[in-house]
Amino acid sequence: MSAHLSLRTLILFFGVSSVLACGASDGNAPSNNAGSAGTPALAGGGGAAAAGSGGSGLAGTGSGGTPDTPAECGASSGQVDSTPRIECMAPAASRNLFSEVLCKSVAEVQDKLNGVVQQLFHGSGADQPIYYQLSANASQAYIEDVASGDVRSEGQSYGMFIAVQMNMRTEFDKLWSYAKACMQQPSGVFAWQMNVDSCTPKSTGQAPDGDEYFAEALRIADRRWGSTGSINYRAEAIKIMAAMAAHDFNANPAIVKFSQNSNFSDPSYVLPLFYSEWACFDTANATLWRNAASYARTYFPKVYNASTGLSPYQSNFDGSAYAQGNTFNADAWRVPMNIMSDFAVNRVGSWQTAYAKTHAAFWVSQGLDTYGSSFSLSGTAMNQYHGAGLTGANAMLAFGLSTADATPFLQAAWDQETPTGQYRYYDGTLYMLSMLYLTGTFNLFY
Repeated sequence: MSAHLSLRTLILFFGVSSVLACGASDGNAPSNNAGSAGTPALAGGGGAAAAGSGGSGLAGTGSGGTPDTPAECGASSGQVDSTPRIECMAPAASRNLFSEVLCKSVAEVQDKLNGVVQQLFHGSGADQPIYYQLSANASQAYIEDVASGDVRSEGQSYGMFIAVQMNMRTEFDKLWSYAKACMQQPSGVFAWQMNVDSCTPKSTGQAPDGDEYFAEALRIADRRWGSTGSINYRAEAIKIMAAMAAHDFNANPAIVKFSQNSNFSDPSYVLPLFYSEWACFDTANATLWRNAASYARTYFPKVYNASTGLSPYQSNFDGSAYAQGNTFNADAWRVPMNIMSDFAVNRVGSWQTAYAKTHAAFWVSQGLDTYGSSFSLSGTAMNQYHGAGLTGANAMLAFGLSTADATPFLQAAWDQETPTGQYRYYDGTLYMLSMLYLTGTFNLFY
């Protein structure tokens, strides 16, 4: 649950790196190798770089990874393969859009991503990290919403999702240990808000988006690391999925609720990529997850405004805007990531390219350096600036855009400085999540 009422800042700092063979072809660019199971897309066979605490490390460089120089870049960034993915089968290789479109070398891209994650997990000073070890228990850690002075199931689960993709098992296990001991309720879902550096909830109410990311992070951990160690990732994921099926989801239509007792949804909670994986993992609830994935892909076109592509932060189950949540705000920033991550991996449907083009055109009309972060759905701005979280989420539109249209969004994400200061939590977590996809690091580990 995101009660992000504070305004966000945008700071641009990175210069353009050397460009190799940009605009070399009008054809489709090749996908980059996502790496074999157990290895992130940017990791080769070599050692880890920028080690985190406890000996776990970020994606490293070595033999067997993607080639350092793209064979061709600056070509069309539309889908390389439009064939829908077969359910429960390995997806096509993840695309590194910074190499494919901006012609950045794989080493540059890896360094960029590692730097962002390293700073937000283990940065120096008081204004960089959001990851903290619990004072009373060295085996537990939490992600702090610094501006609000609390710990949220949203951020805790995002931290785990990022950690498993970056092969940071020590951090993952500490975050999960805290979540299980302090946040998980007898029903299996999680308290959405905790006191900082404490095992005491501020609220025992729950927010399904956190539940969803906990489940998917644990499912991927089972695939990446196995479940024979001190934590049975698989069993924990199945437990959460069963709890969500019982408490978080409406059955007909199959869609996530805003909260357990609500009769409306939040589009930024709707995650068809996750559901398509759960249908192959949680056999007891496979029908629900398969229906949820299918319904999400018909729901989103009803949700977003046809002229602007803006989505409300709350909606009725049928996709119409919920009266009390009929504006685009910080929750809704995440919708492009939810839509385009599913499109990039599963390639189901064709409406996503029209959505990406419409939504990108709206942001261009607002000025990519100056657009706001809150709007009416028809496009009336409520402020005049935005931060890294929205920059990253909007760059996800590139998966459905031509090179010319994708380039400015990817350049903005590349140039974006890692968030610091009071609002670094939400901006930082959304920026890291989007960068996992944009760099080709995201992996389902088949």
